[in-house]
Amino acid sequence: MSNSRAAVFTGQDQPLEVWEFPQSDPEEGAVVVHMEMAAICGTDAHAIHHPDTPAPTIFGHENIGTIAASRLERNTDALGQPLKEGDRVTFRASPCGHCYNCTIGEFCMNVRQPGFTPSNEPPYLYGGFGQQVHLPPDPWLLRIPDDLSNERALLSVVGTHTLLNGYERIGGLNLGDTVVIQGSGPMGIGGLLQAKLLGAGRVIVIGAPTGRLELATRLGADETIDIKQLTTADERVEAVMDLTGGRGADVVVECSGAVGATQEGLRMARFGGKHLLVGPWTDYGTQDINPTLITKKALRVSGVVASEPRHIVRSMEALRSMIDVPVEDLVTHQFPLAQVNEAFEVHESLEAMVAVILPNA
Repeated sequence: MSNSRAAVFTGQDQPLEVWEFPQSDPEEGAVVVHMEMAAICGTDAHAIHHPDTPAPTIFGHENIGTIAASRLERNTDALGQPLKEGDRVTFRASPCGHCYNCTIGEFCMNVRQPGFTPSNEPPYLYGGFGQQVHLPPDPWLLRIPDDLSNERALLSVVGTHTLLNGYERIGGLNLGDTVVIQGSGPMGIGGLLQAKLLGAGRVIVIGAPTGRLELATRLGADETIDIKQLTTADERVEAVMDLTGGRGADVVVECSGAVGATQEGLRMARFGGKHLLVGPWTDYGTQDINPTLITKKALRVSGVVASEPRHIVRSMEALRSMIDVPVEDLVTHQFPLAQVNEAFEVHESLEAMVAVILPNA
């Protein structure tokens, strides 16, 4: 039986190594996916530098692939659509269904998600930065419509789904709201797209470099603020106040993870406004904030990490039938598996907006 190659994290700050693993047939109820495209997420980049990231691990949790072998009990996806070998899917492990979080309808903490599960026991191939992914029994699968490109389908699991979840958690948007997005990366663009879908009247994106802000404008941003030109928090807060008639934004979304950004965003929100913090799995560390800004402004503050399956379904349908801007432009760089470390370099340098790995190219 032939082997399957995958890029493996072996330790903090170490380059990923391409290893070979034995291929195997899926166990009963499981699926093997032939990988088409996997995005590098900010969480992956943080995980490489974090001392607590388990090794060996195959990253890759934002994935598009085709079904290579299946022993599913029911040959349908999460929406009941027929599935067969060769169909394109996005995927994740299913919630366990019996933990406390599952009971109350929150994110399952027992699930062994692709891209986060250590590759230290057979069948090893648990992440999208490999030629194959072996999903556990009873996986969550969503068939990709034939008229949706890989790039556009991928964006249903890059940013947009998490931001849809986040907006739900802060009680949604009101028609005509002014939304400030801190951060012009994939999460920030996801916040822009979803805010427009939910009825925002005006979206202001704060970030850098210039190319990212130009892309944000093409994708619907009404104004942008360049942090290379307005270099201090006071300058950026003043700019937002000027753009909002002195009131501040109805909703502020912190997608950058930059030190000081949370405090800065709280200053930008109007009285009675909302503040959403979008975070990765890895720890950004302690930051100073003044909680009086929350109480004296009566702000509604929430955090979000990842999403539930319903957000992926809704995001994919929105990308298929409701979003007519060129979101494919977000996928700026594509690399074969052998160049995975180069892909991380352009991600971390901000040269790429979304860098993707093509494991079988």
